[in-house]
Amino acid sequence: MASLTIQQTRKLSSSRLARLIVCPAYVPSALNAQDRFRFQALHAITVLRVIARHIRQGFQLKSLERRGRGFRLDLEFLASDGRVRVSEVKSARNLNEVHRIQAALYWDEGTHDEVVLSNGTTDIVLAREYVEEVHRRAEITRRFLTQNPDRAAVSFRPSPCVCRICANYHCPFLPNKVATDQGTFSSRK
Repeated sequence: MASLTIQQTRKLSSSRLARLIVCPAYVPSALNAQDRFRFQALHAITVLRVIARHIRQGFQLKSLERRGRGFRLDLEFLASDGRVRVSEVKSARNLNEVHRIQAALYWDEGTHDEVVLSNGTTDIVLAREYVEEVHRRAEITRRFLTQNPDRAAVSFRPSPCVCRICANYHCPFLPNKVATDQGTFSSRK
């Protein structure tokens, strides 16, 4: 396995880095065009629900899908008291730990006052201590990926929210997944 540089690990998307924090051996699986379109449509509907809910709570929409350092912030809101809230939107009904980690990675000290993980029905404000802990874990993970790439590639840590979308064929926890011609998964028979 080729060694990653610190600069390459800094360019990891927040989505991928969140999964690597949970399992350093994570390899993203490809989405086919139909699945990608479905995901984007569900995400767009959820974004509209989150915007409407925040406006009803007195927030003003500051930005929508603003590009950041190798990522895209879903929503930024301005509260009446001047607080800036960044919202990571998920179309999932149930929000999991990887979603929380990913949302925490979007926080930028000096720019955002709070980070919220949102779906169609819920907004979870992440505690500042949790966000700081995630950033600490992200730095540890980046160092591990850079300094020990071979060891990272086999550091399997099973997690339901990561394993279901992982394409690491060497992982002993994924025995029922095989690649299809389109780069997606099907169950082994």
